[in-house]
Amino acid sequence: MNHLKLLFYLLALLAGAASLAQTFLIWQRYRKAVIRRYGLFLLSLFLLLLGFSVQLYARIAGWEGLAAAGHAVWILFAAGGLSFIFWAPPFYHSLLGLPFAGWVRAVFFCLDALAAAAALANLLLPGWAFTGVALNLLLFALVLYGLVLIAVNLSKVGEKALRRALALFFAVSLAFFPLMYLDSAMAYLPALAGLAFLEGLAQPLYFLVLNVLTILFGLRYLNRPAYAEKNRLTEHFLSAFQITGREQEIILLLLEGAGGKEIGTLLFISPKTVENHIYNIYQKLGVKSRVQLYRLIRANALD
Repeated sequence: MNHLKLLFYLLALLAGAASLAQTFLIWQRYRKAVIRRYGLFLLSLFLLLLGFSVQLYARIAGWEGLAAAGHAVWILFAAGGLSFIFWAPPFYHSLLGLPFAGWVRAVFFCLDALAAAAALANLLLPGWAFTGVALNLLLFALVLYGLVLIAVNLSKVGEKALRRALALFFAVSLAFFPLMYLDSAMAYLPALAGLAFLEGLAQPLYFLVLNVLTILFGLRYLNRPAYAEKNRLTEHFLSAFQITGREQEIILLLLEGAGGKEIGTLLFISPKTVENHIYNIYQKLGVKSRVQLYRLIRANALD
């Protein structure tokens, strides 16, 4: 069974490496903030996956008791876990087109500091099980945060392709989430000893599926120029959606929060003309509301 688990880990690592390489190449071309955060998010997952792989290989090879193997696994888990806690929230918000307010940054900075303290305590006090439990809870809390954020905001996502991709990610993660938690909890909960033969199986299967999907996601969604830069719409956006000069002015005012009457006053056109323009804009972009319009452009902004 261990060799089968190792095979899944190796396949997941190959898919993860391919996804990272693809993301780096796309970022080199377009330099969008969401691509950079996506790459860092993938890197944190890859480090965690590599930690699981090294841990299993050391067990198979009989190196589990060696200090060097233990240190290598700890370094990979600490680097992957801490970077995931630090980079996952900004990526979630960027992908959904949500603002990452200062107070939200402060909360997650405190969580990252708490995780760093728990990792240090785990190193200094290896026999203290609380630190391992705390780190696992933090990681799964952030996975759950991402799932909740997707569930709450899915209907407000402006692009149909992204909504479908997020819905698929949500379904896959929801299916694997309880299995992954049980998997990680086996080391700390004796009551789960009867399921020891399944230990380590959920993570490689989840990451294998996830990394294959990220390759498709990168090609379908990220591999294109930005829609906005420095609060201005890009030429790619204007040409891709055939936005006229007047529609461009209205979109920028909508993004600033202006109402229909205010837009009419500023552009010297009637409210009815404004309504017609907004309807045409929504039809061209495939959105149904101002919120979806805002999320669509912010999620594809350069900065």
